[in-house]
Amino acid sequence: MAAKWDRRVMWGALGGAGALMVAAVTGRLNRRSGGLLVLREWLDRPLLFGMLVLALLFVALVSSRGKVWARSALGAVVVALAVGTVPLWLLSGVLSGDRRTTRDEAAPGRPDRRLVVQQDTAGFGPDPLFWVYLDEGTGLGTRRWDVAYVNGDADSIRELGWTAPDQLRLVTEQGTHLIRIAGNGRPDRTVEDRY
Repeated sequence: MAAKWDRRVMWGALGGAGALMVAAVTGRLNRRSGGLLVLREWLDRPLLFGMLVLALLFVALVSSRGKVWARSALGAVVVALAVGTVPLWLLSGVLSGDRRTTRDEAAPGRPDRRLVVQQDTAGFGPDPLFWVYLDEGTGLGTRRWDVAYVNGDADSIRELGWTAPDQLRLVTEQGTHLIRIAGNGRPDRTVEDRY
């Protein structure tokens, strides 16, 4: 009876690890421009999901009663992944700031279309970074499109606003950019000032 229970725990842990990996890949794919915002914000957590997968693989390793070579192979994978994620955890704590939303403005006459600006600092320094997004839709179907990325060290946003429900005006130190928005919310281009 105990062997049957151990086998169920092992397969449950492996299934859970597989489901978490699928969720992490789904979140990463929706990070691209035009991806679903809810999947991007809830599932794009690779370090968190990676550690949970490692924990579930460890549970599967402990509960398995299979052949020695299979347990050794799974143990080697768990150890290699655990050791490999330590530098990622350290770097993510140091380099990832607290990206905060500094602006959230609806388009004139279009409450389902919003201009969103997020700001963070660059690594160790005080230099600001700006991400400009366009959220199209409402509820779970909201899609987030990349509009601009501006490195505040060499450039800054001087002016940003709606000129019409389907057009944005972005003025940086590098120049003026008129960005047209398609019917599905997709900007005609993405401005990247990374100098």
